[in-house]
Amino acid sequence: MGRGVLERVPRWLTAAAVGLVACALLMGPVVLFGAFTLRTSLEDLNARSDRERQGAAALAAALVGRTIFAHGEQLRVVSSGVDFHAALALRDSARLSNLLAPMVTGVPDVATAGVLDPAGKVMARFPVDATAVGLSLADRDYYAGAMRSDGVFVGDAVTSRIDPTLSIVTLSYSVREDNVVRAIAILSVRPTTLIADLEAALDAPGRELLLIDRRLATIASTTERPMLSPVDVPARAGQGVAPFDGAPRAFVGAAIGGADWTLYVLDDPARVYVAQRNLLTQLGLPLAASIVVAGLLAALLASAWLLLMRGRERLAAVNVQLRELNGEVHGLNRTLAHNVSELRALNGELSAFAYSVSHDLRAPLRAIDGFSQILLEDKAPQLGEDGRQHLERVRAAATRMGLLIDDLLLLSRITRDEMTMGNVDLTAVARSVAEELRSRDPRRSVEFETNGALPAKGDERLLRVALTNLLANSWKFTRDRQPARISFGGAVRDGEAMFFVKDNGVGFDMRYAQKLFGAFQRLHSASEFEGTGIGLATVQRIVHRHGGRVWAESELDKGTTFYFTLPPADAVRPEGGVG
Repeated sequence: MGRGVLERVPRWLTAAAVGLVACALLMGPVVLFGAFTLRTSLEDLNARSDRERQGAAALAAALVGRTIFAHGEQLRVVSSGVDFHAALALRDSARLSNLLAPMVTGVPDVATAGVLDPAGKVMARFPVDATAVGLSLADRDYYAGAMRSDGVFVGDAVTSRIDPTLSIVTLSYSVREDNVVRAIAILSVRPTTLIADLEAALDAPGRELLLIDRRLATIASTTERPMLSPVDVPARAGQGVAPFDGAPRAFVGAAIGGADWTLYVLDDPARVYVAQRNLLTQLGLPLAASIVVAGLLAALLASAWLLLMRGRERLAAVNVQLRELNGEVHGLNRTLAHNVSELRALNGELSAFAYSVSHDLRAPLRAIDGFSQILLEDKAPQLGEDGRQHLERVRAAATRMGLLIDDLLLLSRITRDEMTMGNVDLTAVARSVAEELRSRDPRRSVEFETNGALPAKGDERLLRVALTNLLANSWKFTRDRQPARISFGGAVRDGEAMFFVKDNGVGFDMRYAQKLFGAFQRLHSASEFEGTGIGLATVQRIVHRHGGRVWAESELDKGTTFYFTLPPADAVRPEGGVG
């Protein structure tokens, strides 16, 4: 009886029922998995955005805190000196101004320095301004803050009362004797140095780093927001999305150590929404395609059921469709094989290019140098003094081009070569490199010292290249020093091995430190010191391949110290000595 009922059901209805069941079985898991994946990805994206803002806030807060601490410590040291107390006891304004001068002279970020008496009146100022002496600043927050604080007090952003065109942040320190305030030393800092700290931590387009004081007034910003302009900020919120000046912003706040200031990292929510929309597009298209495929498979099953019920003639059509699908798969496999072949060909072309640079480009350079030398030897009288000088410049340029090609090839190989990791005694490597430098230039008298630096883990060949560049750099820039001193050392700190190469050479201005490790970047002209501008870029590439960091500290005419970090060796065996 049941079979008779089924036989009376139209074929299209049974096929539709089969299709619906198959669609539910196939599409249900796809939809559930897709929804779960999409939700998880959006949460990860939002969390990653928050972490990026938190990282930028932490870095900027650390940089600003370091800057404020450095100026405050300088103010404290100067005002705690014996000479300062002696001048203060005599109320010698001229002598006090002279003692304050080194903190201002030659320091663009510092506007003024001064001394207030316990009543808040100006006793001394640098730059010297007779009209400022006797002016009362007792209403300033930094006066009240210094009077109640034993340490350096950081005031809010204000407009200078002496120079109304100047916006400043003032640090104050109370000079005490027997716990009695005798004077208050002040140091006024321009916001430019704080803006530079914020810009150093700026890592994303469309992002603003904003520093405000306790009065919610702008101190510094990476946008064109004017200093001292009030900011409408959310109350009691460390991060999230809230209106800033009436416009919604995704933000993270961070306190500045040593000052009652707050740093905000602000993103336009539209930027976050664009990233979410892109993610939805990236995941939604595969999900939609999976649903379509699942629907197609369900339709195919229903069609197959209907085809089976209609007879064998429909089976042939299904076989044709299967053959077409197999043909598409074979076509995709052929496309994949073709792409793999093209990738291998590109790698071959890259190797061929390297060979061309190392071989084909050298031949013309050798010809230029050789024929120039022949002209100098055979035609010197006819050339005259100007002609000989021109040919000497040609030969020097050809030699420099050859060195540049060598350095570029070395930089390229360093990027592509495989590394063989192992324990490396960098002290021994440094001594070996120093001996090579001495053998090349035996007339130089250079004191080379090591502190028995710990071994590190890395590729010895690449680390030798890095040390050769660093030590040769020190060797070059100390050639006018008598005596010349170069030292190498290091220690394990915070789970990583940190090393340094220090010299007493000509040094450089730290304002240009960010250019130091760029290819072809030079801080001295070729007429002063030879070089191609590739060496420090090579050092940075090698250190980064080892997962380390490299940076430099320098002062003009006092020398330079390069620092770099590497993974520590598996077995630490310290040893000392002097090379």
